[in-house]
Amino acid sequence: MAVFTSQGQVGGPCRYMPATRRQNHQCRKETGLPATLSEARRLATTHCEDQFRYDRWNCSIETRGKRNIFKKLYKETAFVHALTAAAMTHSVARACAEGRMTKCSCGPSKQNRMDQDFQWGGCNDNLKHGKRVTRKFLDLRGGDGDEVTEILRHDSEVGIEAVSTLMMDKCKCHGVSGSCSMKTCWKKMADFNATATLLRQKYNQAIRKAPNQRTMRQAPSSRMKKPKQRRKKHEQSQYTTLYYLDSSPTYCSVTKDRQCLHPDNCANLCCGRGYTTRVFKQVENCRCRFSNGLCCQLICDYCQRFEDKYFCK
Repeated sequence: MAVFTSQGQVGGPCRYMPATRRQNHQCRKETGLPATLSEARRLATTHCEDQFRYDRWNCSIETRGKRNIFKKLYKETAFVHALTAAAMTHSVARACAEGRMTKCSCGPSKQNRMDQDFQWGGCNDNLKHGKRVTRKFLDLRGGDGDEVTEILRHDSEVGIEAVSTLMMDKCKCHGVSGSCSMKTCWKKMADFNATATLLRQKYNQAIRKAPNQRTMRQAPSSRMKKPKQRRKKHEQSQYTTLYYLDSSPTYCSVTKDRQCLHPDNCANLCCGRGYTTRVFKQVENCRCRFSNGLCCQLICDYCQRFEDKYFCK
């Protein structure tokens, strides 16, 4: 996944990441997309590392030597594809609403009804355009492909669906002295940390496909060419579960010198190699008070605090 890895040549129209000819063409056509992809990459890497900071796998691409998680379809591979698609969808949708892209603006507005106690207004996050750009950039629209390609497309759609699921109404009150006599609402995506947390839960519940179940196609290839039918508004999405094919490696080779949360966490993270305890001294402000009991000059003492931190051998 170009958004997630630094491998490859950088410097084309997509600038901040390696990209295919088709992707570079997309970056060239849509002003603002390269910077938005850079933000998506930052979101994906930062939140992945945060979700797995005390696990054996901490979002590193390498597993051992020259091997990496994209050589096979591990549970971690499925998570990375889902998180990447979610980060791209989120970043594009928000960039549209903030006017940082030229081919989109605020999302479609809803029609107001007489029985509402609020009015639709403001600027919606453009989730529709975010989905469209992401599916085109990651090539999720194809109908035919081998089993690995089909599953990775499915996992990417799980990430896009996670952003959609957490879409919420944001409202602002208007009126004299905060009376809220009138309320304006618009559609806004949740903070991306909530999306990453939801995908982490889906990672924990991911299902390994058995050899005789490895195809993710919903119908024979002859049927795949038929136009897609739009999903009904209240119909449950099929993109709720992550799938993978191969059992994950132990990742023990990449946990040396990693910091543990506590000794119990070290038992798993350090793979039985043991851990070392280091004592760190921190100096911080304490016993703060106003000078002579008057506002507003604050005086503080300096206190020392010692903290134990644990690191894998």
